[in-house]
Amino acid sequence: MLIIAHRGASGEFPENSLLAFEQAILQQADGIELDVQYHHASQTFIVLHDHYLDKVSANLGHFNDFHLAQLSQLPIGQEQYLITLAQALELIGGRCLVNIEIKSSATTPDDLFQQLKVLEQTLDYAVNENSFNSQQFIISSFNHVFIAQCKQALPDIATGALIAHIPFNFASFTRELACDYLNLDVSFINQSLITDAHQHGLKVWVYTVDRTQEIKHCQALAVDAIFTNFPLRSRQRMTA
Repeated sequence: MLIIAHRGASGEFPENSLLAFEQAILQQADGIELDVQYHHASQTFIVLHDHYLDKVSANLGHFNDFHLAQLSQLPIGQEQYLITLAQALELIGGRCLVNIEIKSSATTPDDLFQQLKVLEQTLDYAVNENSFNSQQFIISSFNHVFIAQCKQALPDIATGALIAHIPFNFASFTRELACDYLNLDVSFINQSLITDAHQHGLKVWVYTVDRTQEIKHCQALAVDAIFTNFPLRSRQRMTA
């Protein structure tokens, strides 16, 4: 079972920060999960979980109300600042898997085309300049329209459908998406759903798993990976 650092080693360091990502690598995580939002003015993906900034900074307001230069100067704790996806990938430098969660509500052809174009350019640069290969990326989202379009636009990049429920027909819905991963909320995992997902050829990754009991439960259900805020501690508990 792989250990994926949820927003980096976010249990100890500012989430989605360069420090949290570097520490996740030092803690020997198999991969890093990070969240990105599309910044319209700069046509850039920034690494940020929420639309509003009050969770990570004293500055209130929606991130799209700020220029990119302003966002890059926002402190988020421990001398860390908001970063772009390109900056995150430059730091990680192909040293582990990267699950990029797209926080986007885009469904119109124009919006999807623009965001996927920027995503493709960013990933291509990371492959060419930052020692990645395309097999190290997983693009996931709760926006399944985005996931379906991503698979068409970037067929060499793995995709994952995020859900926080038990679908009526279990993993059957993923056929339309042609995705490779099913990323599940730990509150909704059971053997039937995970077995069905595996029978559909999917990898099953579960979020967010920090407790020993949940780690052991995921192991017993043959989950393929867990997202955890404490990568080193969770690996120790997994092997204990």
